[in-house]
Amino acid sequence: MPDRNRIGLTGATGFVGRQLLPRLLQQAASVQALARPAPGRNMDAQPGLEWVTGDLASAESLERLTHGTDIVIHLAGATKARNRAAFHEINATATGRLAGIARQAGVKHFILVSSLAATRPGVSSYAASKAAGERLACEAAGTMPVSIIRAPAVIGPGDMATHQMFRLVAKGFLPVPGGQARNYRFSMIDVEDLAALLTLRALDRTPQAALIAPASHLNVQWQDIAGSAARVTGRNIRMVAVPRLLFSTVGIVADSAARLTGRPHVFSSGKVRELQAGDWLADSVVDLPTPLDTTMTRCLAPFLDSDTPHLLHRTGNDGRDK
Repeated sequence: MPDRNRIGLTGATGFVGRQLLPRLLQQAASVQALARPAPGRNMDAQPGLEWVTGDLASAESLERLTHGTDIVIHLAGATKARNRAAFHEINATATGRLAGIARQAGVKHFILVSSLAATRPGVSSYAASKAAGERLACEAAGTMPVSIIRAPAVIGPGDMATHQMFRLVAKGFLPVPGGQARNYRFSMIDVEDLAALLTLRALDRTPQAALIAPASHLNVQWQDIAGSAARVTGRNIRMVAVPRLLFSTVGIVADSAARLTGRPHVFSSGKVRELQAGDWLADSVVDLPTPLDTTMTRCLAPFLDSDTPHLLHRTGNDGRDK
């Protein structure tokens, strides 16, 4: 098809990418997806899909990815790393490299999925790397339009970063930061809502530069999560406040373990500082946001027994933002 959008995609095998890729293929898009072969990683052939073997560190791989593409969606990035330099290399340097190569290849629209953390680069190494990635992408893009999507907390089934939390919630316990942080507000976006938004952006025939922070729910607190889980599971959910000192200590221990083993974890001292940094609020609600209870139902389903009562329809409350 001569008018078929040809899209270069990084992060196709990740949490968001697994939702985004089939949407793009269903919407008459041809996709070149960058990925490294790995045990258990699905890289099956599909109509309209071409896998590009490589990674963000290889300019040659990025040139193959962007060759002949109209749009690039950059999803790949690090949410955990051994140190500040490792975060910067993946989330900043590689992002600028890809944007520059995309511009040289004649790409018409560069879509960068960043993070709300980029608004406070001083909070953590992760936040600093995402802010630097935005800056380097814009500098390397020249006149190529760049859309920056600052995602808040992305939730949905299949995310290993929240796996243990939802396992505990299914058992009736929700660990939350103690002290003042327990009452901080934050925004969330359902992974399917983010995938739908990115698909619309990618298929826009008249792309323009943009900077947005979208959410399914703009103003959420931990008690809202507990309330939704209670409606979904039909049981009381106890919020367990973790004292700030214990939180900080566990983060430091996680940092030390990462340095010793070379295997970082999402939970780190940087993540602790992010959780204790105040409200994290996006700036707009997506079209047709997924109700909170629907999202929680999908997230908790793998951890619930088949005979667990679900009160979603009996309560008449779907948790949607008012």
